Amino acid sequence: MIGTPVLHLLRTACIPLLCATLLACGGSGTSGDTGAPPDGGSVPTPPPPGARKALNSYTSDDQQRPVVASNTRGDAVVAWESMGQDGSHLGIFAQRLRNGQPEGAEFQVNQYTDSRQSFVTAAMDAQGGFVIAWRSSLQGSPGGTIFGQRFAADGSRAGSEFRIGPNDSDRDSQSEPQMAMTPSGDFVVVWSNREISRLNEQLGQNQNEERWLEARTYFADGTARAGPKRITETSTDAGTRLPRVAVDAQGRIAFAWPNGTANGTVVRARHFDLDLNPLTPAYSVASATAAVDVDQPSLAINDTGAFAITWETYTYGNRPLGLMTQRFSAPQAAQGEPILIASPDSGLIERTSTALGADGTLWVAAHGQDQVWLTTQTGTSPSTAVRRLSTPGFASLFPNIRLNGENTALVAWQSWMEDGDRRGIRAEQVSR
Repeated sequence: MIGTPVLHLLRTACIPLLCATLLACGGSGTSGDTGAPPDGGSVPTPPPPGARKALNSYTSDDQQRPVVASNTRGDAVVAWESMGQDGSHLGIFAQRLRNGQPEGAEFQVNQYTDSRQSFVTAAMDAQGGFVIAWRSSLQGSPGGTIFGQRFAADGSRAGSEFRIGPNDSDRDSQSEPQMAMTPSGDFVVVWSNREISRLNEQLGQNQNEERWLEARTYFADGTARAGPKRITETSTDAGTRLPRVAVDAQGRIAFAWPNGTANGTVVRARHFDLDLNPLTPAYSVASATAAVDVDQPSLAINDTGAFAITWETYTYGNRPLGLMTQRFSAPQAAQGEPILIASPDSGLIERTSTALGADGTLWVAAHGQDQVWLTTQTGTSPSTAVRRLSTPGFASLFPNIRLNGENTALVAWQSWMEDGDRRGIRAEQVSR
């Protein structure tokens, strides 16, 4: 475990420096729509006109919470939730891209359209084939079930949508799916699950629910390989949610998640192979202290198996203290201490999304001040140059980033009223 070094670092390094920063800023820095960091931060140069792409051609109502899947030869797909477009509440839609430019038309992903299809996730192989998964309400268990759809590199469907989540209970609720894929196309899907027993429901004790994370793996042709299998233990991870997953070229899977405890949140991780045989026990990466809470981890891995877990830190008054990251050379092999890579005055505050290059460069996208920001970080140094990606004057949230070249990445986010009608999807290909 490396929870103790995290506590020491937060006590000795982060709190004095960042509390002073917060006092100078006069607050959390999360309100307003100025498009600039709080006082004390440098104002990034806006992107050149036309760099941002509007991806949703259907603009009525909300298009929101985009995810990116890509490979390093320039292929990519961005998927999102769209309100009312499939005729019944939220549905899943997507747009393919090549080197940052839209390719072909926007297309509908989900075939079953009743009620809501939401919490979209996606992954792509080295040849451009991709899989999109989501949570579908009322299609399986009453609380929601995970479904997916495979696509060929040209965007054509590879078979029909298929059920990923188990069908062994009518009392569970599957949600928050996340997916990762090897270059050869084998893929893994993880999701959170919770279940209330019939007795607790009859007693009105809905808070006494069981929570766990569950995963399933597939071969590249869509054949089920292993699972569904629980990857957390309720005895030690009873408050799990928001799973994250990444896989390297050798098929070694990394999972990370926040676990709520009576003493605050703990960021945890565990590793498996593609047959879902455990490679490590679950271990703690970051833990809350008496003064600092941690939350919302992101996870990035490169083909060598090196990975980084990044998380948000806050006071219990919900004032941000910046983004921390811990690098690993292999499972449980931490590289030095966790480091502060972005302080609150950088603009990067929450909802981080990360990607890790073959050269060890960590790409970090996050939102703050109702804007989307990007930075890169190497070694043990904090990030320095911060770039604003979103358009000033339009509230922008929920960025998602993936590498789509040796030195380029694709970032997508949701933007308020920029397409003329509520939320819409924007994306930009960025270079270091």
